[in-house]
Amino acid sequence: MFAFIEGKAQIISENLIAVLCGGVGYEINISKKLKVENDETIRLYTQLIHKEDSMTLYGFATREEKKLFSTLMATSGVGPKLAMEILSTYSINEIMHILFNKDISMLKKVSGMGLKKAEKLLFELRDKIEKIDINISETKPYNDNESDVIKALISLGFSNSEAIKSLSSVENKENMKAEDLIREALRNLNSI
Repeated sequence: MFAFIEGKAQIISENLIAVLCGGVGYEINISKKLKVENDETIRLYTQLIHKEDSMTLYGFATREEKKLFSTLMATSGVGPKLAMEILSTYSINEIMHILFNKDISMLKKVSGMGLKKAEKLLFELRDKIEKIDINISETKPYNDNESDVIKALISLGFSNSEAIKSLSSVENKENMKAEDLIREALRNLNSI
């Protein structure tokens, strides 16, 4: 309903702000990672969740966060609060890494996420992961080498999600040069 809301922020609590826009204060749930000051002008990409007893706005700093929120919500058992908690716990790249590598132990660290729910989330998203197209330029990379590798793979014609998945599959990447990472990532793309 609302693509984004821009206005002056008023902090209500750690993950709830009011955005004053055109004389109306919109109460918006935000990630705990989003740092906002009182009276700061802010633009949030929003998603309205309509239930029979409430209408709640969720706000995101980037379109990518909003896309990932919607994807997480498409999983049964994951509501807006849990999806927002996942986004509050991990960065977009970390979430993509967790999903591609099916890292249940990392998912269980999210408040409200148990073993069964984590397994179900990974199972239901297994086919959707390929279709998640996150613009890597608007997210923070793990490090400069990995960022260079992802950009190189994208320039070779691979999608963002293919590049992230292939890079996530490379083992012992901390000690590798960018050239070696690209070579290993390309091998992984050939096996996908």
